Amino acid sequence: MTLKTNPFAPAAYGDEDIAAIKALAKGNASPGQQIAALKWIVDGAAGTYQETMVPGQPDVSDYLAGRRNVGLQIVKIVNTPAPLFKKDTK
Repeated sequence: MTLKTNPFAPAAYGDEDIAAIKALAKGNASPGQQIAALKWIVDGAAGTYQETMVPGQPDVSDYLAGRRNVGLQIVKIVNTPAPLFKKDTK
């Protein structure tokens, strides 16, 4: 199977993505930039919703699964109510 894109290439980004990530890193992102930055991280950089299995290329599959895992962790925290994260300290 031939891949359509290079899985090791950086995720695609535009000027708005760059501005959003830079503002987020500085701590002064607008609400819209915060959403855009997180969307680029989850959808673009992590490839959270993309297929990770590449037949005949287990190393590439493993690499893509690792990237995807980052996005899945972020999505879990975003979508899980905060009280469910509190641990019983008894």
